[in-house]
Amino acid sequence: MTVIWTIAKMSLLENSRKQVFHVLCLLMMAVMASSTLLSIFTEGVQIKILKDLCMTCLLFGGAAMAIALGSSAIPNDVESRTIHPLIARPLTRAQYVLGKFIGTVVTVSLGVMAMALAFSFLILMYQRSLDAYLGLAVLYTLLEVAIIAAIATTISTFATPAVTTVLTFLAYVGGTIKIGYLGGLIERSQTGLTKMAYSLIYHVLPNLECFNLKSSLVHQDAVPAAYLGQVAIYGVCYTAFVLVMGMSFFASREV
Repeated sequence: MTVIWTIAKMSLLENSRKQVFHVLCLLMMAVMASSTLLSIFTEGVQIKILKDLCMTCLLFGGAAMAIALGSSAIPNDVESRTIHPLIARPLTRAQYVLGKFIGTVVTVSLGVMAMALAFSFLILMYQRSLDAYLGLAVLYTLLEVAIIAAIATTISTFATPAVTTVLTFLAYVGGTIKIGYLGGLIERSQTGLTKMAYSLIYHVLPNLECFNLKSSLVHQDAVPAAYLGQVAIYGVCYTAFVLVMGMSFFASREV
């Protein structure tokens, strides 16, 4: 674990210096700050639009940072050959991949937490009290971030940063519309081959909508504890499965 954490800290320092991380954080926080223009609406509508807008920024901003940072971490080391002195040490490739993933997740989590603090301040300003569901919504946003970072890290073990970014973004979009759109395509498919292809894509893609607790936060709807537990287990298992695949790909690759 010491070796993995050392790689994670190196990745954290590298990611924190990248302009894309700072630009995305500032951009999302600027969009959140624009919610101060909601004074034209009634008080009840204001707070609902505020929560909806800020949660969208958290979800999209976290995903964008995970894609941008996760897709370039390993390829940059390979292209610059800085990976060679690392793997020459008593360090397995699986530890290297895991360290890079943890570094990416920690970096994105810092960005998401900064946005969450701004979100909390806005809620406090409008509502005069903090929202009990906010912490839960942020926690499950971080779970979604971990899945996206794992997908980006795994694809980056065999693809270039540009290809990794595109494929991870497609996986993110597909996972977001999985239930509403892909599920309907499977039901409407008539030929067996088409239905099989849609079904394969449906089961391979992560179900990212289950981590979106925006409606619960906006409408103050209680979420069953059993559902939250199942979603958490699903997120951890999917992340672990994807990372194991990435470790296997990178172990068989020449660098």
